[in-house]
Amino acid sequence: MGAPVGGNPTQYMLEQAFRAARLDWRFLTFEVSALELEGALRGARIFGFHGVMLAPPHRSQVQPYLEELGDAARISGQVNCIQQVDGKLHGYNTEGRALRQLLEQAGALQGACVTILGAGRLARAIGAELSLMGVRELIFACRQPESAASLVKTLLDETPLENCRVEPLLANAPLVLNANCQAVVNATPVGKERLPISIDQLNKTTVVADVVYNPPDTWLMRAAADRDCPTIDGLTLLIEQAALAFEIWTGAAANRQAMREAVEEFLVL
Repeated sequence: MGAPVGGNPTQYMLEQAFRAARLDWRFLTFEVSALELEGALRGARIFGFHGVMLAPPHRSQVQPYLEELGDAARISGQVNCIQQVDGKLHGYNTEGRALRQLLEQAGALQGACVTILGAGRLARAIGAELSLMGVRELIFACRQPESAASLVKTLLDETPLENCRVEPLLANAPLVLNANCQAVVNATPVGKERLPISIDQLNKTTVVADVVYNPPDTWLMRAAADRDCPTIDGLTLLIEQAALAFEIWTGAAANRQAMREAVEEFLVL
């Protein structure tokens, strides 16, 4: 459910995942305005939908209609996945969880310093998840540092995170990323264009991630690869967050390779 939802590969990707798991399930896409959200969720209850995936603008507006909230969803104010259990709606954020799991697989999380570019909905979801799961320090870099002030306060007040600050992201003065950072995440929509940062000081073990998935070969991914840094591209992140939603709804393991092939076919990559 979202507005707009045209051109989103999620439906095709998840239907291929159901097929791969031999589940007689369907994933349907609905254009739902902000004014129609409450009614749409009432319909989801009535028709017994196992779950709902939310696209903007609903992720920050749905909380009043839910009975349960995961901690990261509550703290970030961002819900992208709903599960219906016995008529009750449970809200989660699988975007932050997906990145957290991918960083864990790369060995860059516990006690880590992480820099997140941006302070919007994805940055909030990722920041909340990482703060709950053991990072030592978070640095948000954004164009309007004052926009992240409430986020920083919330993370320090409601999670085990001990250190959190904001750095300005200025077009005319590239931000030099800290060599001590174990991970850097671009949570902005900027993909093809050069970001106003310098990664020359990064250690070659620093994991660099980007949320932009179309195309996944962003400026940041190329720059990180040139420095031999391990990378997590936006396509991998898109697949992982959808796979986690699939597993919440079905209780079955998601075939991530089938999902990747579906997305690549949809996007003609």
